Amino acid sequence: MRDNEFNWFRGFLEKKSGIIITSEKKYLIQSRLKPLLRTHAIADLNTLVSRIKRSESSPLANEAVDAMTTNETLFFRDQYPYEALETLIFPELTHGINASKSVRIWSGAASRGQEPYSIAIAASESIPQANKRVKVLGTDLSVEAIAYAKKGEYSQMEVQRGMPVKRLVRFFEHNDKEKVWKVSPDIKSMVQFQNGNLTDDNIVMQARRSGPFDVVFLRNVLIYFTPDERKNVVDRIARTMNKGGYLITGAAEIPTGNHAKWEQVLFKGKRLWKLI
Repeated sequence: MRDNEFNWFRGFLEKKSGIIITSEKKYLIQSRLKPLLRTHAIADLNTLVSRIKRSESSPLANEAVDAMTTNETLFFRDQYPYEALETLIFPELTHGINASKSVRIWSGAASRGQEPYSIAIAASESIPQANKRVKVLGTDLSVEAIAYAKKGEYSQMEVQRGMPVKRLVRFFEHNDKEKVWKVSPDIKSMVQFQNGNLTDDNIVMQARRSGPFDVVFLRNVLIYFTPDERKNVVDRIARTMNKGGYLITGAAEIPTGNHAKWEQVLFKGKRLWKLI
């Protein structure tokens, strides 16, 4: 890929997604976009970028953004966020006068759905009548990822990555003919998926329709944004949350907003964040 095309495309990607690709990561753009050459019978990456330039909102342009933003994920990733839900957050949200309270949770980078479904499973194991009381919103910039998540169907390899056998048998149904594991109707009914861009102010209005949220998962996302955009994203998230709500980020991510303020809560040596 020529430097001109590379520089234009990384500017286009930042505008569309907020994600920054530095000059030394040219290889990442090339490796992510090459499969589109085969799919669309395009000669090379320079030609691909030229076609995207002609129409930045075309299906091809959207596929290119999807290719750059769709990340591989797994069920119950890192474990501690789900242990925090089960032993700290859910009891706090549903004890005493809140015994029948509804709970709203947002997975802000839902990818192919493993995180939102893991959250719903954790809720089902911890909260009585969770299928009626708990709602999980999963959003992602990638159109392809959200379409995949909505199906709620995963291969044997996908469910082997993080899903304990007891949970797999209880919360999934195996389709022998299609050789996939399907999320059970009760769990699926708890989760709603939508496309959403964290760098767009419209995400606040969009998410609020499913909120306000008691918990937001925003894991391993903030690191991809510029410092200024990171603050804007954190402020947008805060505007959708209840005071005292929990934000769960990646282990190395610290939520700093222009306006939003957060209290650090330690759980088994890991940091959670509480909106104050």
